[in-house]
Amino acid sequence: MHIWNRLGKDHWGALMLVALGAFVIWLGIGYRIGTLNRMGPGFVPVVIGTLLVAVGLAIGLTATPHRPAPRPVTTGVPRGSHEGAQWRGWLCILGGVAAFVVLGRWGGFVPATFASVFIAALGDRNNTVKSATALALAMVAMAVAVFHYGLQMQLDLFAWP
Repeated sequence: MHIWNRLGKDHWGALMLVALGAFVIWLGIGYRIGTLNRMGPGFVPVVIGTLLVAVGLAIGLTATPHRPAPRPVTTGVPRGSHEGAQWRGWLCILGGVAAFVVLGRWGGFVPATFASVFIAALGDRNNTVKSATALALAMVAMAVAVFHYGLQMQLDLFAWP
């Protein structure tokens, strides 16, 4: 069996991450990198590229080899038909991004984060309203701690018109 036939989707994803990370590093090195105290314009791209390469390598090294699927048993479904696109997931993720943009401008960071995570979480058919709410509340708490208090982001927590 040829090596390309043994690569599964995790391997291909890992290869794309490593390639993208290497490209970002190559672009970032063209700028002044600087130091941690005085970061240059190339510092962040090089760090992000390095992280992309590291994550890609971790995914690629832990991925299992692709094994061909066994022949399917005929079920009366016409050959070549498939389940189709997961429209609920797509629409909920896009709706979550749109909710963050709108509520971030007119509601503040907390409502925008909550709505974004809540709506996106409902895109998974296994999530309930209760689990999506719990996830959204946990993400709001973490985002406020990291972005508002830790990084002192300039977006107000609440901004009612």
